Amino acid sequence: MLHYPKTRDEWLALRHQYVSSTEVSALFGLNPYMTAFELATIKKAAAPDEREASERMEWGIRLQNSIARGIAETYGVKARAISGYAIDGFLHCKMGASFDYEIVGAKDGAFEGDTVLRDMYAKHGAGVLEIKNVDWLQFKKWQAGDGTIEAPAHIEIQVQHQLACIARSWAAIGVLVGGNTLELLVRERDYAVCKALRAKCEKFWSDMDRGVMPPIELPADAAIIAQMYRYAEPGKVLDAQGNDEIEGICREYHEAGRAEKTASDAKSAAKAKLLLAIGDAERVLANGYSVSAGVTAEAEIPAYTRKAYRNIRVTAKREKASV
Repeated sequence: MLHYPKTRDEWLALRHQYVSSTEVSALFGLNPYMTAFELATIKKAAAPDEREASERMEWGIRLQNSIARGIAETYGVKARAISGYAIDGFLHCKMGASFDYEIVGAKDGAFEGDTVLRDMYAKHGAGVLEIKNVDWLQFKKWQAGDGTIEAPAHIEIQVQHQLACIARSWAAIGVLVGGNTLELLVRERDYAVCKALRAKCEKFWSDMDRGVMPPIELPADAAIIAQMYRYAEPGKVLDAQGNDEIEGICREYHEAGRAEKTASDAKSAAKAKLLLAIGDAERVLANGYSVSAGVTAEAEIPAYTRKAYRNIRVTAKREKASV
């Protein structure tokens, strides 16, 4: 079921009500950018989440049209953007998805290239085209030891989630690597995976309705917890004397701070010794190591408004000397 929000705010509001294809892998512990607890915190909030896109993401979006056009020309097919937001027919699961493009037919005339997309369209009809723009370093994670190419788990799950929501039989993942190499992965809808996705999403929303949050994962959830507890009541004091749990956490925090200071000092000393050893060399090759020691140009950083945050400091009490 496709919906067509008219504005970005409408799209954000719609997405806020469903688990999207880019979010669902968090429920399986496979999302590199988000945990299940963070996802639940986002969905629990009154206002939709609107995070700023990274520069990598922004350029990926800008290049989508060019990559899709290149795939269409290379494989002799017609591709068009999917502007709607799809909601899975199993409404109680509350699954939704946005898309990049779809393959909607074969180009007219003779074609002598790879016909894999034309064949899939002839057999199954229109299919989803997911666009990815990755550098060579990231693409190493796509390469299996036997030379085959597999998308990272969160992307494979994303595509199956999309197919469940739009009720299509197949999808292609078009990957532009390093700006000059095209790789293509074709995936058919896996009904067992789609069933597992629905079950996971249904449980997630059921738990949310009962006020049950996913377990916190540390240190992954440290940032979202710090964001949740930004506010402190002025003048409020909590007497936690006798609370063994808080005492233990304070000890852990204090000892970690001391270890951090020791490690920072050791790193600074090692940096100084390294500079003395390499002099004015910009690059150094050593057994097992490669050193880059270029000069960073001076730059004026414009003023910005820093968001409020809790400044935690734990001070160990000194034991009173015995008389």
